[in-house]
Amino acid sequence: MIDSSIDFLIGLTLSFDDTAFAWVMLAALLVCFGSVIGLFGFVRHGRIMQDTPTSKIRSASQGFVQLEGRARSLDDKPLRVPGSGRECVWFDYLIEKKGNDWEEVERDTSIYSFYVDDGTGLCAVDPELGRVITRKKKVWVVGDWRYTERLIAENDRVYCLGQFETDQGGSKAEVLNSGVRVLLSQWKHNRRELLRRFDLNGDGDIDMNEWNQAREAAISQVKSAAANDDVPTQHHNLVTPFNKSHPYIISSIPQDELASRYQLYAVGLLGLFVVSGAYAVFMTIVRRDLF
Repeated sequence: MIDSSIDFLIGLTLSFDDTAFAWVMLAALLVCFGSVIGLFGFVRHGRIMQDTPTSKIRSASQGFVQLEGRARSLDDKPLRVPGSGRECVWFDYLIEKKGNDWEEVERDTSIYSFYVDDGTGLCAVDPELGRVITRKKKVWVVGDWRYTERLIAENDRVYCLGQFETDQGGSKAEVLNSGVRVLLSQWKHNRRELLRRFDLNGDGDIDMNEWNQAREAAISQVKSAAANDDVPTQHHNLVTPFNKSHPYIISSIPQDELASRYQLYAVGLLGLFVVSGAYAVFMTIVRRDLF
């Protein structure tokens, strides 16, 4: 089996004229070069994930951090995916039409920020600047049309790496609105308590009237806290890292699973490097010995 494979490769190599040999050699070297770059990239990012401790938003230091929490829409207004209409905080939507192959007709990707809520505070993340990774993917075909959507839904667990920055201060209105958003987000996270306090008709859901009452209660509580100078005046954001070798990642895949994926990708690229490099060396030896 091995001998026949070697004979096949020798025959294939000898069938190339000088121009074809040069192109095949160039392709093999490019694959080697690209796989090495990808290999070190995945290894570096995987190591950064493992070496960066998870911070709490309330006490996070300024700089490169790792955050974990729940995805929250800005101002409690979820987005909707153009195709299915599903509510989310981020989406990527693709429409393709079948010809000789599937051809892209339309694509729409959300550029709007959303919050990560870890229970101690809110931090805005910017999907337009970061790399978004999500496990929620739906593909369906209708006739000659194929639709693909990826999304991060409200309340999905998210894992983020990036540059943590805090804007100090703000106007009274900004502080009030920010405090209300944080408080309402925390109340929504504890649904049982939210229903106990504001489900006035007992139907197991919060309707618009009840939500408005919850919002008024939150405003009242934040104003009361403000009178005691107990309202935070800080606005947290996750932005592109100053160190360009560090990634900006927004992922609905947990950190451990994502790091494992990167390790598998690195192993695959290592194998590709070995195979393409070995073939390039093999071709060189065969051509040198026979010509």
